[in-house]
Amino acid sequence: MRKAALSFPFLVSLALGGCVTSAPAPNFGPSPSGQSERSGEITPWALTYGAALMTAKVYPHLAATADANANLFVSPVSLSQGLGLAYLGARGGTRDEIGRVLDWPSVPNAAVPIRAYNAQLSDTGDADITLGIANALWLAKGLPIRDEYVAEARSGFGAAPETVDYAGDPTGAAARINGWVSRETKGRISEIVSPSGFRDDTAAVLTNALYFKAKWQVPFEETETRTFTRGDGTRIPITMMKRIGRFDYRETHEGQAIALPYAGDGSFVMEIFLPRDTAVLRRWEREMKGGDFFAGEQGGNDRFDLAAEQAREMRIILPRFEARFDKSVKAALIAAGMPSAFDQQRADLSGIVSGVRLAINDVAHATFLRVDEEGTEAAAATAVKIVVTSARIEPQVPEMVVDRPFLATLRDRKSGAVLFFGRIADPTAIP
Repeated sequence: MRKAALSFPFLVSLALGGCVTSAPAPNFGPSPSGQSERSGEITPWALTYGAALMTAKVYPHLAATADANANLFVSPVSLSQGLGLAYLGARGGTRDEIGRVLDWPSVPNAAVPIRAYNAQLSDTGDADITLGIANALWLAKGLPIRDEYVAEARSGFGAAPETVDYAGDPTGAAARINGWVSRETKGRISEIVSPSGFRDDTAAVLTNALYFKAKWQVPFEETETRTFTRGDGTRIPITMMKRIGRFDYRETHEGQAIALPYAGDGSFVMEIFLPRDTAVLRRWEREMKGGDFFAGEQGGNDRFDLAAEQAREMRIILPRFEARFDKSVKAALIAAGMPSAFDQQRADLSGIVSGVRLAINDVAHATFLRVDEEGTEAAAATAVKIVVTSARIEPQVPEMVVDRPFLATLRDRKSGAVLFFGRIADPTAIP
């Protein structure tokens, strides 16, 4: 049976296609909202649905400011898990805002299903399909991190804590973070942070990396050169791949949609949503709703719910291409409904550290996509940079609070003479 997650357009179908595999599947069945029917519990289905809702909130803001010829694609899984690491340590209004953007309920066990969810996504059940997801915490040297935060990030997200020196060695810190991202994305994303972006007040960087590679169920064998019309109307020559096969397909007055299956049982697919013209595309982007990713609504009452379609014999002609996206999504997240996390006066990330006020300084998101005759390779990385806002980071050392009567000496250590000794039981404040 087809699951709704297969109807995600853009790169979402790559990032979330693993929700349907040959392994025992978690419950992704219909639900009226992103939360479980059992109050306060986040289910695997809710994580998928929440990532879709988040994308529908963030993507229109990115599209509104993008150049007409810009490639614009995000990974909902990567972005939601990077933000999820911040959500674990958020409190009060900041936690509520991030939770609403992620469509996660404010419950203590929010991270519990993530690690199992990622394992389910990664178990593709086919040697020709690879999907890997990783998380990590990059903590400033001397940061008074809360042990419970590290424990929850490790148990929930599989995020290992690493200590780096942002203030003393920003180049080394960036090299370690970028090296990790490069390894986890098989070299497709080599840089997500820059040494110039680190300051003395940089406290942590929370990272997610996602990698996907799959062969087509039937490879393309024919190519020809055709003309591709770009977003601004200019035309360029490009290599097009073509083949005939049976595909889930629908056509309406607004455009066409097709699902191209990858190896195995066809659970993993790339979906192509082709608008009639640029005006329709702009409206789709502007009026996107969370339900679009599941019901497939793309304007008016027309639906591109390919899972409900019967396969039909079709010729598909598709560009062979490689594209990248690398941009801060801070402004889009603020517009989507989580401004306080970035506000140094209002941010509350007190669940991460003790005695230090933190705020999110930026959220960097990078993606890579390559489509050719053999299949598809895609990668994504998210880095949530957190800074100190109102206190300097103090080393974690044993603490002594002199808040009761005490004894004191005044001693000449050279001679050993005790000059004064006695008890202070009622110290008088100096005016």
